Amino acid sequence: MTKVLSPSPGAERVPDPRGLTRYDGPLEYDPPPDERRIGVVVPFDFSLDWEYWKYLPEGVVLHFTRTPHLQRDDGMYLAKASGKPSVVARTGRSLVSLRPHSVLYACTSGSFIHGVEGERKLREAMEAAGCANPVTASGAAMQALGLSGAVKVAIATPYSAALTVKLVDFVAEAGFDVVATHYLGLHRGIAAVSQSTIVDLVRRCAGSGADAVFVSCTSMRTFGKVAQLEAELGVPVFTSNQVSLWAALTAADALVGRHAGDGGPWLMGDGSPPALSTRILLAASGVLPLAES
Repeated sequence: MTKVLSPSPGAERVPDPRGLTRYDGPLEYDPPPDERRIGVVVPFDFSLDWEYWKYLPEGVVLHFTRTPHLQRDDGMYLAKASGKPSVVARTGRSLVSLRPHSVLYACTSGSFIHGVEGERKLREAMEAAGCANPVTASGAAMQALGLSGAVKVAIATPYSAALTVKLVDFVAEAGFDVVATHYLGLHRGIAAVSQSTIVDLVRRCAGSGADAVFVSCTSMRTFGKVAQLEAELGVPVFTSNQVSLWAALTAADALVGRHAGDGGPWLMGDGSPPALSTRILLAASGVLPLAES
């Protein structure tokens, strides 16, 4: 119901020599929209906001905020600086007034750089800053791999060798056997890497004996390529943006009963039929029966 407020009875109208006249009609407010809100903390140089919106069902909105600008933007330095719990928590706190139902730290390297314990401390710092139901990209990836039942994992990254080693260590610490790792060796400019290059990189995980593949980095443009890669590799392929949005949506209780904006079944923007990795994630959230998808 629309809320209507009337001016206070007897409110004095004082003539203003500058010609200002305060509105004295009924003041109406629309009711709060029926939506779930997700806060997203990203590094200052993140440019794939549009990809996140493509994953959304109707009735869910995103509110982005960015960590402070840094003069240096090379991978290892950026991961360490932007992934400090104090930095992420302070940035996330800027979203609190919007009352998001969950808050995502959408930087994979920034959330794995200090190991499994460092990822936990990030979430604790976010929660202490008032961020509801905090999740991180790296934490979401490990959760997704666990849901797939994978023991052996192959990894594809755009990072330098040194930063890729940090990810391998993180995945191993989380309990998985990393059997293959392929990387581009980049320090910056990741969002500009072509999808054909990304597909070719991930293809190189074929024949590794992995039970699942993880494509790391939220700046990798993987949207729309997951099902294709799975068809070629024969195993689930999880990507940073895919698992991050799934985890944030789940934490915000924004999945069950949701649909795509066109009114059809919502499948995380993955097409129909959805990729195996998408089916695994949505089945875990009670959205899609895995056996019937």
